[in-house]
Amino acid sequence: MVRLLRHLREVVGGAERDKIDDMLGSVHEDIIDAASTFQKGPAKAIIAEEEGGEANTSAEVGSNEDLDTMDEDLLRNEQSRATGYLGKNSAVQWLRRIHHEADTAAQDGTTSEGPYGPPGKGAAATALRAEALKQRQMKNPHPLLHTSSCSFYLDDETVDMDFVVDPFDLPPLETAERLLKCYMKTVQNSYPILAKKTFVTQFYHYYSSLARGVPYHLPQKWQAMLNLVFAIGAAYSHLIGAAWRADDRDHFLYHSRAWALSLKDPWWFSHPDLPQTQISGLLALYYLAIGHVNRSWIVIGMAVRFGVGLGLHVRNDDRTASEVKKEILSRIWWGLYSLERILCTITGRPSVGTEAFCSVAFPLPISGEEIDEDRIQAQFGGRPQDNRKFMASTSENSSGSSPRRSFEQPPEATNSGSYLTYTVKLGMITQKSLNSLYSPAIVSHSWKEVQHTIHNLIEELEAWAAQLPPGFNFYHDTPGEQAMGPEHNILRIYYYSAKILISRPCLCRMDRRIKNQTQNCTDFNQKMARSCVGAAKALATLLPNDLSDSGIRIYEIFPWWAAVHYIMQSFAVLMLEISYESAFAGEGNETIPVIKKLIRCLRALRLSNGMARRAYSIAFDLLQKMAIGIKLVSLHKLSVSLYEIPISSTESTSPPLDAR
Repeated sequence: MVRLLRHLREVVGGAERDKIDDMLGSVHEDIIDAASTFQKGPAKAIIAEEEGGEANTSAEVGSNEDLDTMDEDLLRNEQSRATGYLGKNSAVQWLRRIHHEADTAAQDGTTSEGPYGPPGKGAAATALRAEALKQRQMKNPHPLLHTSSCSFYLDDETVDMDFVVDPFDLPPLETAERLLKCYMKTVQNSYPILAKKTFVTQFYHYYSSLARGVPYHLPQKWQAMLNLVFAIGAAYSHLIGAAWRADDRDHFLYHSRAWALSLKDPWWFSHPDLPQTQISGLLALYYLAIGHVNRSWIVIGMAVRFGVGLGLHVRNDDRTASEVKKEILSRIWWGLYSLERILCTITGRPSVGTEAFCSVAFPLPISGEEIDEDRIQAQFGGRPQDNRKFMASTSENSSGSSPRRSFEQPPEATNSGSYLTYTVKLGMITQKSLNSLYSPAIVSHSWKEVQHTIHNLIEELEAWAAQLPPGFNFYHDTPGEQAMGPEHNILRIYYYSAKILISRPCLCRMDRRIKNQTQNCTDFNQKMARSCVGAAKALATLLPNDLSDSGIRIYEIFPWWAAVHYIMQSFAVLMLEISYESAFAGEGNETIPVIKKLIRCLRALRLSNGMARRAYSIAFDLLQKMAIGIKLVSLHKLSVSLYEIPISSTESTSPPLDAR
């Protein structure tokens, strides 16, 4: 009867489906009890094979449980409001879970698992899931730490705005050139919010006119953009410890000038224009670079909405617009889109820019310096790429049919245009993962459906990696093909991060949570858990082993504006693997050295990075707690060695505990 109802559920409408869900939910416990009364024999084996526990258990049984609940008061104080809501896919939430596991093990000596309710959208299934949650809370009454106490971001710190500034003042040309080059070299390809050729030309015209004493009037919004570029470049100069860097607060000074020039006005009430859209994107990038991810997520949402209000998200068929203008507007949109995707992944919050509503062409496979009318007409005939087929496939619900292979034939060229295109495509896969694995609606699905979703997403991710242009392909090195160094590494990091995100729900003691699961279910869970841990280790291997340069090379390999996030994402996964009682036999000895490397990297970065300083303190304290909680001698030795061994000759060998 259950099999018949499940079959009918797939072919009936919404109201009838809800009735079936109610019926299945109401008899869930009866089915389990009845199955447990059978003697071991062929009948039970057939039932277990055809109706495994994974089909009768809600998707919240995975490691990202309780997706549709809030377990703390975020309105209680300024610090909690500054941190805000962070979703289950955030590394901060993973750190909260590790703390909880360690605290529970230390106090009770045990960890409780389950019960979990049935899938279904009906009232009965919802009530059973709520009851199961209450039972889990009663079995484990220890509350989780506040989210803000596990956050290594800096939103609770103030952004200095108390400068008395002349908004039209500028740094010397030599300093301005260095700051501009920092931005263009490290950020522009990933987030082409600016039209590079035009902006750089205007920059030199501006300084040239000032040197000659000839007025060269540029809009205040352009000058605000210039100051935000300076602010981002200055933040980078401090991270790498550049010899020419200025005072530690100089990026706040440029930020204040940008506010005085444009941002202090009530621009959120104004009709959007392109400069204001670009300013909002640059401001979001600046806040991300200095660790204020809550502010950054809010501002990038405004920038994306401004872009939608200007129609940047749809294909431009304006006959009066040149191909150069269309290409620049396309790149601005996809730059904003990519930045918002990264911030949604970091914070675990919903996205504003949904690709189901996008039809704008992907960037042409040419570099920013090659955006020229004649070149575009000669090479591409001025015809925009048709992205609708790809958009449609990525916006489908991944729990449905198998993903359609709609990736275009990759361009042979390795340049900023193709780099941005593949960054955008991976962002679409990542967003699909957030929607289909971490959204509150997923609790009505079964774990079996989630496994199907994970399988499809991994296939899409591998298809993306296989079709990278030769200069970006990190699986197959093509002889004679010159890779774009930073961009090649960044795509690889994005790939490992996406794999962690997709496979993370399987990284838990699923064998203790699902009764009567099939062998296929068990094998899949273990395979994906190992894939998650493997991706975290692979990400860590990209970090340099020699940290004598205080970690400067880390910013040359990782996207410097989010390097600490990716290090902590990898660290959280490996600590989860350790916390689940070394679920993978024999891998503990391989995991601990990787954890040591990650923490030593944070220790090196903390000298100039406030996020890394806070992340190191959180990671070190968690390591000590874990060593006590699960009584793992190797972890205790690791915490001692990390405490005693200096990174470089500039650090004392025994910093006091309250200063570490």
